[in-house]
Amino acid sequence: MQAGNWLTGVEHKIGIHQPHYLSIRTNMKAVTLLTLLLSAALPLSFLSQLSSPAQNSGQQTSGQSQARPFPTTNYYRSPYARPPGYRPGEYAARAYARQMEREEQQQNQQKQNQRQQSQQQQASQYGQLKQYAQVLGAPNSDKDKNKGYTYADKVNIDGMNRTFQCHLPAGYKSLKNMPVVLVFHGLQLDGLTMMYLSNFNPVSDRNGFVVIYGDGIARAWDDGRGSRSYDDVGYVCKVIEKIASTVSIDKRRVYACGISNGGYFSQLLACAIPDRLAAIGVVGSTMMQQAANRCHSNRSMPIMFFLGTGDPLVAWGSAGSGTANGELNDLVELVGANKIGGVDSAMARFGGILPVPELIDFWTAHNRCSNNPYTTMEPDRDPKDGTRVQRQSWGSSGSEVVLYRIEGGGHTWPGGFPYAGREFAGRISQDINASELLWQFFKSHSR
Repeated sequence: MQAGNWLTGVEHKIGIHQPHYLSIRTNMKAVTLLTLLLSAALPLSFLSQLSSPAQNSGQQTSGQSQARPFPTTNYYRSPYARPPGYRPGEYAARAYARQMEREEQQQNQQKQNQRQQSQQQQASQYGQLKQYAQVLGAPNSDKDKNKGYTYADKVNIDGMNRTFQCHLPAGYKSLKNMPVVLVFHGLQLDGLTMMYLSNFNPVSDRNGFVVIYGDGIARAWDDGRGSRSYDDVGYVCKVIEKIASTVSIDKRRVYACGISNGGYFSQLLACAIPDRLAAIGVVGSTMMQQAANRCHSNRSMPIMFFLGTGDPLVAWGSAGSGTANGELNDLVELVGANKIGGVDSAMARFGGILPVPELIDFWTAHNRCSNNPYTTMEPDRDPKDGTRVQRQSWGSSGSEVVLYRIEGGGHTWPGGFPYAGREFAGRISQDINASELLWQFFKSHSR
């Protein structure tokens, strides 16, 4: 019997009328529809629990997880995708930080490239100077009997071997009790370069004295501020002792001179070991105030200065004024003088550098000289060099203070060779020869 006919027969037997039958059928359809909707809404995990016991036991024994696998497509390829744990604004902040980091790395790389190019240019220029110095300081051949002999030596101080260059004049084997001139380089230079720059060897060969070119650690010397950890004064004393033990020298006639940082150091030596030096010379530098404050020696020290009015590192005049050529300001950083002052007199004074008038006042007072200088003009031997030289002198004999004021002169050794381009170092006066004048000054003084 079909279900519909059977249901109709039952309805007829129990007396259910047609309207009631339609209502029951409608209600049953509603219940069936509701059951289907609820079944669709149940979670998959619940339906899996309703599976057969055999199937559940098989899954438990196999030990395999029934979690749905992660989609195989690349979730992050979508431009609208967001990583797990994303918070609004976080992704943009990280992207901005990465961009800033990249830009900073690019800027640092550019700065590093610029520094490398600058260092390569300086190294190239320094290498050329060193080659020239090696040629000038090479041992003389048998055919050239008018030149001396140059060699390298070293001393040990504070556990370090420190080098220097020694030039012996022609015929040094027969000479006795020779004077000694100690020559000190500027910042970023060394003894060999100073040999070339000053051209002191020919003066030594003509006049029969020993020249020592010192090598400062890190190409620098103690300028008197007390910030250097190396014993440069002790090094000089060791060098003098070493030379005295290998060459016959006159210890009463030992002199010191230098340019720039070497000039500061020469004045420091004059205050620290006045019993070992007979006179000093200074090119292209004044004096540190700290060194002047610590100069307690009562012994007069003859001293000669060569200072250019176009030198960017020499402070002329009183505080707030300066005569340096602004085009030479790049030299301040080139030689490292930006650490101790600047071009302008006020900046230099703030950095502890004495302007020229105060420098002269210090040494004339130290040597007990009168305040009235004797002034003359040197002949203009080379009108094309753009300089004129005025000579001023105070005192006499063992208390002499001499200043060669070089109008238009730069941070250079008068009569010497350039160690930097004219656009950096300025003009070199050819009206005078600093090495010749220094020796003429030195030889008239003895301890």
